[in-house]
Order: sequence, then structure tokens, then C-alpha cells
Amino acid sequence: MSPQTTGRYIRIVGSFSILVALLFSLAGVNDFTGANDLFFRIASSGGHGVAGLDTAEAKLAMAIAGGVFGGLMAMYVFITAPGVEQDSDLIRKGSIYTFLIWFGIDSSASVASGNAQNVIPNIVFLAIYLTPLLLVKRPA
Repeated sequence: MSPQTTGRYIRIVGSFSILVALLFSLAGVNDFTGANDLFFRIASSGGHGVAGLDTAEAKLAMAIAGGVFGGLMAMYVFITAPGVEQDSDLIRKGSIYTFLIWFGIDSSASVASGNAQNVIPNIVFLAIYLTPLLLVKRPA
């Protein structure tokens, strides 16, 4: 992939992911439309929707997780994409390490907490975010 194509891909995927992060952060908010519940049933491994967030702590954890994910995706859009387009190997490699660290921590914690099935979507997300960083061709 060319640096410009890679940057465009990162911006599209990262921008969509920021919207998903916002939905995650709102999972614990009362919503009369049922949209939060539908999203969370699809996105979570438990299948209970927002009913699975039955404590204030669980709702707070989702708000925090959504915010952290949104921040990671903002880094992807606003730092990684232009860095790759400008052929910054430092930013490209730093972004690769960032996603590998996320994957290691999130997947290990999922297994340790009895939610090993979460590793499967983590692998998919890792491929979506990491592949363009591994395939970008440096200008000659």
C-alpha cells in the first residue's frame, strides 16, 4: 500500500472506530430508544445488552473504556495517519507497538476473567488496525 492509501484507510477505519467508542461509552446511559441495548448486545460477549451493566461501577467502566478506545482511535487518525503519509518510521513502529500492547493486555485480561471468547474479536481488530501499518511501502 502506498503511504497515502494507508493514511486514507487509517482515517476511515479510525473515524468509524471513534463513533463505536462513543457508543461504548454510552452503553450505561439510559436510552428510551433501545439503540444502546441493541449495540451492546451485538458488541459485547455476554449477550445481555445493557442489562448486563447492572452496577454503577460497570457503567463507569464502560464509560471509561469507551473514552480510552476513543483516545486510541484519535491517535490512529490524527497522529498515525499523517505520520505514515510523511514516512515516519518512528510513528509507524510506535503505533504497531501500541496495538500489540493493547492486544496483549486486553486478551490476557479477558482470558483471566473467564471471557476467553473476547480474544477472537480482538484478533480481528488487531488485523484491521495493524495490517495497513505492516503493508505500507516506503517511498523509493
